[in-house]
Amino acid sequence: MENKFDFKGYERIQERTGIKEWTFFSDVAQEVASAKKSGMQGYVVVREGNKPLTESETAEHTLLEAGLTEIVEELIAGS
Repeated sequence: MENKFDFKGYERIQERTGIKEWTFFSDVAQEVASAKKSGMQGYVVVREGNKPLTESETAEHTLLEAGLTEIVEELIAGS
């Protein structure tokens, strides 16, 4: 398992799979930041009960708060 807080882990996944375009979803902003640093698209999924996001995390990331419907709509809009 790769370290989810190190962007190099996401780069290794891209190299191993040969897939260069990834979209990464997580409820942990630091994981999303690392994935984005490796060149992936990344979204923070806001879920009840999770640690609140800081102002800088909120500003840095696209937040998905409405569940699967919002994720699909965001993906369609980005294509």
